[in-house]
Amino acid sequence: MVIKLSNPQDGQSVALHLPLFIGDIGCTSSDGSITVSNTSLSNSRPIVWPVINGTFKVLVKLKVGENVIQFIHEAQVLVVTVIRNLPELDYFVRPVYIICCDHDGTFQGPDDEDCSVQSALDRIKLASMLLQTFTAEKMKDHGFGHKTFLLETDQDNEPLCHIFRSQLTLERAHSMSGPELWTHFANELMTSSFPNKNNCKWFSFMSFTRYHLPENTESPRSHSDVLKYTKGHTALGGGGLALFGTGNLHTWAKDVEEIYSRFTDNRKIDRAKFMDDSAYREYYWANYATGLGAALHELGHTFDLAHTPKGIMARGFDDINRFFTVQRNSFKQENKQFSDVCEERNSNGLSQNEAHIFIGNLNSYFNPGEKLDTAKPLVVNLESKFKPIVPFRLKYSMQNYNGTWEDQIITDQIKSEVVNDMHPVNNGGILDSECPKDKCSSYSVTSLHMSNTHSRKTCLQQGLLFQQKLLADGGAHWYRSSAVLLFHHRWFNKQKPVNQRKGPEIRGNSVTSSNGLCLIELRSDPKGEVFQFWEYEHNNYPRSFYLRTGNIPEGATHITIFAEDKHGLTSEKKLSIQNVSII
Repeated sequence: MVIKLSNPQDGQSVALHLPLFIGDIGCTSSDGSITVSNTSLSNSRPIVWPVINGTFKVLVKLKVGENVIQFIHEAQVLVVTVIRNLPELDYFVRPVYIICCDHDGTFQGPDDEDCSVQSALDRIKLASMLLQTFTAEKMKDHGFGHKTFLLETDQDNEPLCHIFRSQLTLERAHSMSGPELWTHFANELMTSSFPNKNNCKWFSFMSFTRYHLPENTESPRSHSDVLKYTKGHTALGGGGLALFGTGNLHTWAKDVEEIYSRFTDNRKIDRAKFMDDSAYREYYWANYATGLGAALHELGHTFDLAHTPKGIMARGFDDINRFFTVQRNSFKQENKQFSDVCEERNSNGLSQNEAHIFIGNLNSYFNPGEKLDTAKPLVVNLESKFKPIVPFRLKYSMQNYNGTWEDQIITDQIKSEVVNDMHPVNNGGILDSECPKDKCSSYSVTSLHMSNTHSRKTCLQQGLLFQQKLLADGGAHWYRSSAVLLFHHRWFNKQKPVNQRKGPEIRGNSVTSSNGLCLIELRSDPKGEVFQFWEYEHNNYPRSFYLRTGNIPEGATHITIFAEDKHGLTSEKKLSIQNVSII
């Protein structure tokens, strides 16, 4: 049995604090363990990770420069070298832990959990590194390399998490709504003594989140009921601030050694004592997944990302644990608590092209002011750019708090970005025949960034492999337009001097840019969800765009046009449908 590593490769350079190593034990599909250590770190301890069906995923902390990583499985030893380099980025993400002026800064959690300020800082720093790695790998899936954001670091190039002592009292903070807290802290942070305030995105967590269920009160039956008994909580992102509560911070890992056990912690949250923000799944692992993923969702809003039909900017963030852990079967929910149910409910078997996915009942997460008692289920599916080649069928089973189940068959239901009569073009994209390249500067392309020498069959095979990878990670991926936006975003690139720093200009149904356009999105109003987008290939950025689609949501009176140029400068404008001539 030979240890094989598929990501990253021996000798590869990365700009990550905590890269994800993926590999397998050759000629076996058995379970076991693998011991991994970074021998280049003086304070590094070997960590034992699980091998599941012969496959492993491990996270290894790196220092700047050369890192010698050792993998040991039984009698086999693999040694690889990975180089961590420092990215040349001008903008960064700044993690912050906010404490009220009259409070000690501890967060809520069980008595046997370390809820100290230092523990909070450790958990937030580790979470920031995990999200940096996730972003890099999921950008790579789109053919964009390991593009990701920069974390603020100390003199040793290690991630920071600042303590910020607010002028708010605990009583006042607990009386404020989520939007009020966001507005207050946005003002406080931008008028604080922190340096480089215009170059950072504030990734902030409120220490004072508290859940209290009065005695003799029935346990919450919906997420809105949970929020009714929670003070000092929100999940809001935009502008320069992503703000999040700490009601489930006690379920998060505080060091690398804890990551796997936290993502597989099958204890149930005691909803009489603690906030359950798990997308109705109730388990500790689910609170960790939802909390970590939702934090990335809100950070995404600070990068100008809108809600999307699928992915992290929808409810796909609930599945982020799947990215960091090995899945036993990419077409079945692997979580232990569902295994017996899956066996019982799958007795009739599934067809070859059908996936059966069990997932908890979900609720609206994005509008804190909107109280919804009805749940919106997350369906593991693919946006139109990743439509399966073979007929594909999804069946999901939804369990409510009261134990009831609902089943539904989903078949090719995606409506966004449908391109008819597609033909390959010489740059590897796909051109809509209704918009010939010689007559129109706007065309839609798929995510298949392949060379000209690839056959159409090979391209389709690559697309299918990518679709399977999406299913393996559930909804934990960047929607295509989100990835395109991030690829050009200022927080993801070294800024180059340009003569024209003016962003795109939007007039009626036309968009112009002297720098060249890379992305156009149409966003619904008032939900702000992407329902149509156009991206442009490298070295072919048009300077003008004319809206050429009638795919407007039913009943819409307004839409928002969002535009990004090749330098990451953005513009958006809300338009009345009546005042726009749509061809």
